[in-house]
Amino acid sequence: MPDSIKDGQSGNIARVGSSLKLDVSSRVNDRIYYASRDSESAFIVQGARTQAAGGTAEGLLYLHYTGTDRINIKQIALSTEEPGDGLTAFGIWKKPTVSGGAVVTPIIMNFGSNNTLDITTMDGSSDLTVTDGNSLYTVRMKGPGTKIIEFYDAVILGTGDILAIKTNPTTTGTKTRANIMFAESVE
Repeated sequence: MPDSIKDGQSGNIARVGSSLKLDVSSRVNDRIYYASRDSESAFIVQGARTQAAGGTAEGLLYLHYTGTDRINIKQIALSTEEPGDGLTAFGIWKKPTVSGGAVVTPIIMNFGSNNTLDITTMDGSSDLTVTDGNSLYTVRMKGPGTKIIEFYDAVILGTGDILAIKTNPTTTGTKTRANIMFAESVE
């Protein structure tokens, strides 16, 4: 008797195409889609800063994960309203020392869920300082604009880890923003 594969529902046998290979199709989405749909654990958080002193690095946003799983960073969007051709530098930091800031609440991406997360998120709307740590990524932008940095879930925070963003526009009073899209790990 020849080997066969049945669909498990109606007993239909799988097809083999003209190339003598199993005829299949699949749907592939980013991991964050499945984290949002299946475990309701995908979030986005936005931080804001108005530059107190032009040309000085100031804290913009940080995440401090206190849960027992892991956080995967999908992407970070950085925005500046720096006038003219002024330069804004952004730095993304691994495991820095942080203090101050104002609490911002991550928004769950699955609107049908009320899940929360064991995380502290603070932004620079109230004297956030970010020092030490390791530089993970640096961006420089001229004039106003937005830059999206894809991390493809490869930046992973474990229990107690901190990811922070500094901003450094040339002009005092420049508004900067950061959005971090992330999810608790999905296997």
